[in-house]
Amino acid sequence: MSDYNGLRPGEILADASVADFISSLGLGIARAQQALDTNSIEQLDSFIQPIPGLGGKTLIEMGFSPAFYHYQHADISCSMNLHLRVEESTGVDFGINGAYNSADTSNNDGESSSSSSSSGSRAETRNRQASLEVTSRSAGEVRINDSRVALSGADLESRLGSLVNGLAGNTEISAIALERTETPINPTSNASPQQVVVSPNAVAFRAFGYAGGVIRIASNSDTTFVANPDTSLPVSRSNSVGNYARKVKTAFEDAGYTVTHWAPGEAIHEVLFDIDSNLIRPDQRDGLQETAQILARAGLPLRLVGHADAPASPEYNLGLSQRRADEVKRQLIANGVDTTKITNAGGEGEAAANPDGAEGVPHDPAHRRVQILLDVDLLLIEGADGQVISGVTPDWRDNSEPSSNGWIQTFDANDMSGLNGKQVTAEGRSWGLSGAAADGHAANSPQAFAKNLADSINADSDSQISASAGGSVCHLARKSDPVRLHLISTSSRDLRITSSESITINEQFANSSSERETTRRTGNNTVAFGATLDVRHARQFELDVTGNSTISARLVSIPAPPEFLDTIRTYLRD
Repeated sequence: MSDYNGLRPGEILADASVADFISSLGLGIARAQQALDTNSIEQLDSFIQPIPGLGGKTLIEMGFSPAFYHYQHADISCSMNLHLRVEESTGVDFGINGAYNSADTSNNDGESSSSSSSSGSRAETRNRQASLEVTSRSAGEVRINDSRVALSGADLESRLGSLVNGLAGNTEISAIALERTETPINPTSNASPQQVVVSPNAVAFRAFGYAGGVIRIASNSDTTFVANPDTSLPVSRSNSVGNYARKVKTAFEDAGYTVTHWAPGEAIHEVLFDIDSNLIRPDQRDGLQETAQILARAGLPLRLVGHADAPASPEYNLGLSQRRADEVKRQLIANGVDTTKITNAGGEGEAAANPDGAEGVPHDPAHRRVQILLDVDLLLIEGADGQVISGVTPDWRDNSEPSSNGWIQTFDANDMSGLNGKQVTAEGRSWGLSGAAADGHAANSPQAFAKNLADSINADSDSQISASAGGSVCHLARKSDPVRLHLISTSSRDLRITSSESITINEQFANSSSERETTRRTGNNTVAFGATLDVRHARQFELDVTGNSTISARLVSIPAPPEFLDTIRTYLRD
């Protein structure tokens, strides 16, 4: 403490630091105002981000604007009383007191959502999932709240199709994924393996409407290709394997054949899918099955790459593209493709549809696909009316010379009527093959044989096998084998799924969870300071200093300046 003896009252007042205290009060208000302004500016980013759930609009475009706060007024007052007396004794008494009062109200909650507001609220939508199981015995309906979808159809595949399509029409369901469990049935047949191909869970019927074959170009070397006794085509080497393949293509086309050339890494076939689906579309079956039959006979290694378009999340699209690749692999195996020849079946998600990871990329059906890729130059030779493929050379149909040019597969425009009366056998039971016209399919067509076989198996009440016809393939499964449907929803509504009869609900949608973060603060802050200093000296020097300082401040919200909002909107339009 300073020696107050001999000091003037003004010097004593300065030493008491009352001026510093009042200055600190004023500066505190200024710093608070600066923090409020900074907080408001930092929230601007959330007002200009497009919100997918609101049609891609921003909060600014919807009329919201950030709030700014300022102190409407601040009063600072200070009063001081000085009394000086000199006495012989010396005594000092010093007292200080302060008070701070703050009325503050806050409220916090949270909901998961993809949008945020400048007031500090944040919402974020989470995917919720439910699952159910159906078998070939399942019937009845599935209910999601008040919405009903009935299973309809003659077999498991058609009932699955009706269920998936019905559920996909529900606005609360964002996506549906299928997960199959198949017990190997391992059927056999006494029919020609050139016309009937059996696999663990399918019987496929083969027929081409033309005579033809497949030539593999493995080297850039002089080769004479014989298609039949009347057609011999010598082709001299070129400057590359690719150009040599194109020379062979031209030679056969000049001889009246139709030729398709696939270069290494080029998709030999693409299978297209509906949005959020991994089911093979009916209009995609015939092309996939014909390609599968060519590949099955050729015995060539192949790769499958699944894709998805961009609107869903990258994680979801990656899983969807993988499920699509798995379903195409299943169909290839059903048509006789050796599973060991499928060297890879993977999904690339939205990598092709959205390589830069941009926001708001629209749906594109061209990217909802699975590609079947080969790593060799391949030529598909199709004969015209009356042209035959026989006595071919070089003949590498046994795949004994994989590094040489030559024929690796041939087929005739065969008549399937000879299949009538042949049989398919599985688990000790047999069913006769019939090519009678069925379900709009022409008599003795592969599709008619597949449909009639499925009907025969399903009509056999003593069999534990169920069958479904899809194009020229009859799929087989045990009646108890389940197919699980995973239903995904981004809705925040409470959803409950129920079913009737033999449909099993494995998992309910989780209750709607929400997280909102909201911060509101109201009230006045008041700071009061009081100080007392008594000094007594033996020479009757006595000093009394009393003082009181108060500050009151009021915080109010004001709208953002119109010029500022106009500038933001202009920026968003540009």
